[in-house]
Amino acid sequence: MKRIFRMPSMLVLVALLLAQIAACNRSDSPDRLTQREQSSAHPSSPTERILDVPYVPTPKGVVDRMLDMAQVGSADIVYDLGCGDGRLIITAAKERGARGVGIDLNPARIIESNENATKAKVKDRVTFIQQDLFETDFSEATVLTLYLLPQVNLALRPRILTQMKPGSRVVSHDFDMKEWEPDNVSVIGNSHIYYWVVPANFSGIWNLTMNSEKGSSRYSFIIHQNFQEIEGLALSGSSQKLLKNGRVKGEILEFTVEQRADGKVVAGKFEGRIVGNSIQGTMRRAGENEPSYAWTAERNPATARPIDGSQKEKGPERQSA
Repeated sequence: MKRIFRMPSMLVLVALLLAQIAACNRSDSPDRLTQREQSSAHPSSPTERILDVPYVPTPKGVVDRMLDMAQVGSADIVYDLGCGDGRLIITAAKERGARGVGIDLNPARIIESNENATKAKVKDRVTFIQQDLFETDFSEATVLTLYLLPQVNLALRPRILTQMKPGSRVVSHDFDMKEWEPDNVSVIGNSHIYYWVVPANFSGIWNLTMNSEKGSSRYSFIIHQNFQEIEGLALSGSSQKLLKNGRVKGEILEFTVEQRADGKVVAGKFEGRIVGNSIQGTMRRAGENEPSYAWTAERNPATARPIDGSQKEKGPERQSA
């Protein structure tokens, strides 16, 4: 069922702008908020969490499709959480030239994985670690693969969004991430495979400067982000305009803002790359021969918020349609 945003009124967004500015002075930082959310997202006992996931080998066809969807190549570092006998990591190394790390809490699976890696002659490209998934640092992964359970995926979701670099890919066999809608879904036999690109965090209050033929223009943007979807408000003096068609894919964002040019209202398409609290991008108005204009933006770091819907009360509602 498709999910849609219900856009907030101008007054709600303006009120939210003031609330977020006030929030900058509070002692709770985004890091602290995220840490609290993560600590309450999963049961207290690591052993109880992970041993509840049964070992079910992934069919070779599904392994291949997962690696295809993530476009795994020789430059990738693949982490497989709950690696079982190591087949996915070994396949990624042997057939795609990737490096890989497999994580499993069961020592028997780790022994089996190492034996299989030796037989496949990829021991120099793979590592298998006996460890709790929730104690694993997978920040270096460019691809993360999962075949766990729904509640484990949801417990991992905040860590994926905060720990992995924007543009990293996540592939899950059979189980999705609930409100985080996949960027792609594939079906092979009775298996569903879900694929996501980790989005950069574009939330918060940004000060934007754009250069055009009329000189330099400045705007304030207040942005709400729910996973890869964004909405917000552009403020310039007394002018207030809604952002439309907003989306983040990896480090790349795009949205449109209606502008007045030569006495007409036209849509300006903004594109940019997010690097931390800075953005560099271009804007082009609708029309084949319209020039593009460079823009930059800086964010007040204290206004950034989790993008996993954990602060829904501060943003627009989502509904099913």
